[in-house]
Amino acid sequence: MQSQSLRHRYPIRLPGGLENAIKQSDERRFEKLDIVDTDCHQVEPFKIMAKYVKGPLQNVFLSPDPEEDPMQKNLYTHYAGKFREPSNYLKGIKATSRPETKGAEWYSAELMVDLFTKLMYDIGIKASIVLPSPTLFYSSSKPDVETTVANAYIDYMLDNILGKYTEIHTLAYVPTNAPENGADLIDRVGKEKGVAGLIVSSNAPTLAGSDAWDPIYEAAQKKGLSITFHANRDLEHPFYKGFEFVGAHALSFPFSLIRQLTSIVLSGVPVRFPELNFVFEEGGVTWIPWLYNRLDDEYVKRRIEAPLLEKLPSEYIKKFYYSSQPLEQSHMETLEAIFEMLDFENHLVYASDYPHWDFDVPSVIYDLPFLSETAKKKILGGNARKVFKLNN
Repeated sequence: MQSQSLRHRYPIRLPGGLENAIKQSDERRFEKLDIVDTDCHQVEPFKIMAKYVKGPLQNVFLSPDPEEDPMQKNLYTHYAGKFREPSNYLKGIKATSRPETKGAEWYSAELMVDLFTKLMYDIGIKASIVLPSPTLFYSSSKPDVETTVANAYIDYMLDNILGKYTEIHTLAYVPTNAPENGADLIDRVGKEKGVAGLIVSSNAPTLAGSDAWDPIYEAAQKKGLSITFHANRDLEHPFYKGFEFVGAHALSFPFSLIRQLTSIVLSGVPVRFPELNFVFEEGGVTWIPWLYNRLDDEYVKRRIEAPLLEKLPSEYIKKFYYSSQPLEQSHMETLEAIFEMLDFENHLVYASDYPHWDFDVPSVIYDLPFLSETAKKKILGGNARKVFKLNN
């Protein structure tokens, strides 16, 4: 099927909330900007994806709600560990919700296209990288299960969405518990239309600097695809025991990225795979200067433990890309310094994280008082098109 634009498929201003964001888009004339959202989530429809699955796991995909059916809940636990996203509850406190967003639902492909068309054009976004949600929690499941889910997700997207609509892209989820299978998936779909790169969960139990990941890196570099580490939470981990939601949520996302970024740098992955781009997503940005200062200080004392490095850890960290959401704006003077220190004009990509409760609209970037017009254009769209090769 020939790719088509969604722009004239639907009238603008379809119902769906986000009135304040629409007003901001109009006032700032976002229709004149090329805004790319690098992190817009769907809840992938497992029942529809079941057609791409063979064997007993197909029955799990087709089963009733596991919370309502004890037999099926046992199957979900047996095959996948945690089929659904962990609860947003911690010590009895529910995560904040925002009534203007559309909450988690299992959409059909057609409904998902409708939803993202409304979101994109009503608030000024020209292209979205639509990512899975529950699939990101499969990094701790059995290797065969993670591999099955990863392939089912990308096959569903290729059959129903990718290559059909020029504004919608995705990142292929790569199983990290079975790196050879991950490499096979990259080889199979890496050049398909709409596949803008690869995504892994930062909660993967193995460290990303491990030699075991080399097949993934080799395949990604061969295909010219970036690898995005998507931050994740594990609020049931004993590390967060005793915290209220706000404390656990504030810590868990950046900590998951810190762990994998540290492993990648100190293991010399950027030296061994110099053409590979890394993106670190959904952890905010204020942790980055702390980490590179900390790693530089430790490295100069014990260089022998990172023998592949040819320069300070910070020099590699500054070459990576980072997504903006959730952008910490409580101390604007600190944020300005971080943008300058990390050359964010060229290494930050805009992300909304819609429809999650703490999502960021484009004005979060556009309204930063210290950014030039050129920097705003790069961060809102240009950098994403470069690292994800969206113009190819």
